[in-house]
Amino acid sequence: MRKIFIPVAIGTVLIIITFGFLKVARGQILSINKSEIVINTESQGENTRQITAPEGYQPGAGGENQPLISFIDSPTVACVQPDLSRNECFVNWYYMSVTADPNYIITMTVTLNDFGFVSRYQGFFQTGMYVPYSMNPQGYKVDCGTLGSGGVPEWGESYAWTIRARDSANLKSANYGTVYCPAFTP
Repeated sequence: MRKIFIPVAIGTVLIIITFGFLKVARGQILSINKSEIVINTESQGENTRQITAPEGYQPGAGGENQPLISFIDSPTVACVQPDLSRNECFVNWYYMSVTADPNYIITMTVTLNDFGFVSRYQGFFQTGMYVPYSMNPQGYKVDCGTLGSGGVPEWGESYAWTIRARDSANLKSANYGTVYCPAFTP
């Protein structure tokens, strides 16, 4: 009996620890890589966006202070519940856009805290990337949650999201925010 109990107990503890870390909002840490510097940051409410560059980055020959990659424009994130009888909501943006002229946009990724990466868009010799909502027509499926489950009494579950873009000069732009879903009330 003891031979079985100890491995099961250790396995159970490891599973609890693993699932405990899954609730951490991936991408919400603003400075992950110590060899990068933050060039510019903007915040509005719970939403933050920033531009980072490799340490030692020089912004241009003229010494101007502007980075060559733009902030990611990602207005109107929404979580909708198309069928009120189901605990299914969908997160989507009206559009996501970033530019890096004269550099090229290499990738743009979307992360939802509970799910990890949900989308990855690749660029090919393009100085801008525009992703309309129609590229993900329904959005990303999530649970709506019960009243107050996301921390706001009138709403359901909340989801932290991160959009990241990288250009050919290894400059990075990121947006961080939270979206609240309507509550599922059976």
